[in-house]
Amino acid sequence: MPPYFQLAQILEQKILSGELKPGDSLPSENDLGKEYNLSRMTVRKCLNILAERGLISAYRGRGTFVSRPALDRAVFTIEEYHQEMSRRGLTPEARLIAVNVLKASAEISGRLELKADERVLYFCRLLLADNVPMAIERKYMRFKKGSPILENELQYKAFSEVISMHSEVLPVRSRMVMRPSLVEKEDALLLQVPPGSPVFYLEQYLYANDETVVGWGFFIFRGDRFTLVSEVRPLKGVE
Repeated sequence: MPPYFQLAQILEQKILSGELKPGDSLPSENDLGKEYNLSRMTVRKCLNILAERGLISAYRGRGTFVSRPALDRAVFTIEEYHQEMSRRGLTPEARLIAVNVLKASAEISGRLELKADERVLYFCRLLLADNVPMAIERKYMRFKKGSPILENELQYKAFSEVISMHSEVLPVRSRMVMRPSLVEKEDALLLQVPPGSPVFYLEQYLYANDETVVGWGFFIFRGDRFTLVSEVRPLKGVE
């Protein structure tokens, strides 16, 4: 595990346990680097991850502070899918069914703000519960030649983590848009439903700190079997 992920886990645990409370100031990047023997760039990557997860906020000229939980926002992660299926008494599974390096189409180039004919890494996962297909996940990210991609990472990790581990740019903001739709033939076969069946279409964009789009993709959820549930828990130590 990269050092910045290890430090992110340490600080995340301090926040969730209440050792660091909302409003508390974090040490500076230099101080964190000295304490954990890490470079300033490594510390900055760690802080970007915590900011993406909504755990901290940075203010120019003031510093970085533990955030108060935003309980009126909705989020969706692979972890939440597994938790929701387990809550229903079902056995969740994420099955990797496709991985390819592709020449970006006009649509994908537009979504990822790429030049014509640049290459992207595409992967597709089928989300199941008790071996019944529940959703399809199709994701596209900028391809970095020479950066190794492990199959188990693509199968189990969240999209933002896959990008973080295989590029020098970290996603710090996610934008999701959900709308009702009708499933097309190819996806209907994977979901084991008739073509034209109602589905939930959840589109996702991931942005770097400079607002560059670093990842794009979507989920297609079966409308007859899936209810999208988002649970945002308050941090421990909140008064």
